[in-house]
Amino acid sequence: MKQIILIAFRNLARHKVKTAITVIAVTVSVALYIFMDGWLVGMNLESQRNIVNYETGAAKLQGRLYFEKKDELPMYESFAEWQSYAAALDKAGYDSAPRFVFTGTLYGKTGSAPMEFIACDPAAESKLLRYSPYMESGRYIQPGAFELVLGTMAAEKLKTGIPQRPTSGELEELLAELGDAIDNADREFITGLYEPVQPKKPGLYETKDELAEGETRLVLKNSIPAADIDRYWNILADAGRMHVRISTVIDIKENGTNGNEVIRHVNQLIDAVVVGVVNSPDPRTNTNVAYLPLDVLQDEAGLMLDGHVTELLIREKNPRDAALPGKHESVNSITAAVSGITTLPPDLTVYSWIDYAGDYFAVSNADNVSSRIIILLLFILSFLGIANTMLMAILERTKEIGMMRAMGMTDAQLTGTYMIEAGLVGALGSLFGIIAGCLINIPMVEYGVDFSALAQSVGGDIGYRVASNFRSAWNPPVIIGAGIAATLLASLMAFLPCRRALKMPVTESLRFE
Repeated sequence: MKQIILIAFRNLARHKVKTAITVIAVTVSVALYIFMDGWLVGMNLESQRNIVNYETGAAKLQGRLYFEKKDELPMYESFAEWQSYAAALDKAGYDSAPRFVFTGTLYGKTGSAPMEFIACDPAAESKLLRYSPYMESGRYIQPGAFELVLGTMAAEKLKTGIPQRPTSGELEELLAELGDAIDNADREFITGLYEPVQPKKPGLYETKDELAEGETRLVLKNSIPAADIDRYWNILADAGRMHVRISTVIDIKENGTNGNEVIRHVNQLIDAVVVGVVNSPDPRTNTNVAYLPLDVLQDEAGLMLDGHVTELLIREKNPRDAALPGKHESVNSITAAVSGITTLPPDLTVYSWIDYAGDYFAVSNADNVSSRIIILLLFILSFLGIANTMLMAILERTKEIGMMRAMGMTDAQLTGTYMIEAGLVGALGSLFGIIAGCLINIPMVEYGVDFSALAQSVGGDIGYRVASNFRSAWNPPVIIGAGIAATLLASLMAFLPCRRALKMPVTESLRFE
């Protein structure tokens, strides 16, 4: 065996160019696989954390009928007496946050947009979810007032809140709209907050900015003091720019004259004031979503909720934001904990955050499959190259093989020699590939790639729950496994060419030129 290994090493040294080319092919394949896998793992982990931390919590307590029609947001499938369940959850070691989710149209001064409205308890919501600190401008909602917090993209569509990237013409229109509500000092103050956007070199995800002739794109200056942002917001609010109107339909389930349940629809208009704009790391909070206090919707001035909610978000107390929900936050654990304190009616049940992340998992699985197929094809091409290299090497050494066979080397020994030689090529390529893949992955883990322009061009939602930077993650089992797999595959790719050469009779091998 020692002699066989030495022969394999000598063969590598005798064919330096072919060896180098094949090693490079394996290196590229392994490095690309490590890079792509790390990127997918990083995006998946970040997306799942964002879903839990900014959207759903670990689980939801909801009606069974509501969950069956959850995409329709059926407000008539709500439930009351949620306070007793919240108290039981608190006693069992969980935080909870009541919500009433409904749809409608939001009308601003300059337009309208369909919205998903989330009525919540501001204190409970802020304790359980993490989006409230990410106020781009303004403040978070407070109980007892008809206030709204909008996602940044909804605010931009409705031209509500502080314009982040107006054109010079849009800024002039804003100042003209404010009219006599502001003086020259305020006009100069507002104008001084903006500067022209610095032109960038066209990038892979750079979107084209269509501007009218003579206009320039402006952007808020960096490091504007918070006091100046608050002053700007107050100027716009005093001028009535933050006043909006919610148009929705209240769906009420009632018993009909024949005993069947019927749904009664009541049109409702609700005047409110936008008090803040949120721009969190989760794009779902930044799109056509509005948050408002739950308590103001209880009577005829709101949605006539009379204490009903559509869901109760659940998360264990003091969780680590970087950690996904564990066993203690599973549906079975939460249900058992609550059932040990109070009785859950049969029409209410606990649903996991995974039950609400179907769209994300569909995108993630599709991307995983397509990426793996691409990498697999690259691997196949690389290892077909190894097979071709070994075949050419073996054919060139046909006479040498005949001599070794004549000297007594068995077919098994010769096959082992060339498989070891191919395995060494795979091992070298794997080693360099792992090093290259890790070196590429370091900046991807630390800094990532900014996809904000791409996300903005498709409405802020590209399936993954990442608003701007996609970062990679380290996946040691895959890094090690890719190297081992590449080495084994390279070794196996030498088997067939070798067996083909060994079918030639020894006498013909010795005469081969």
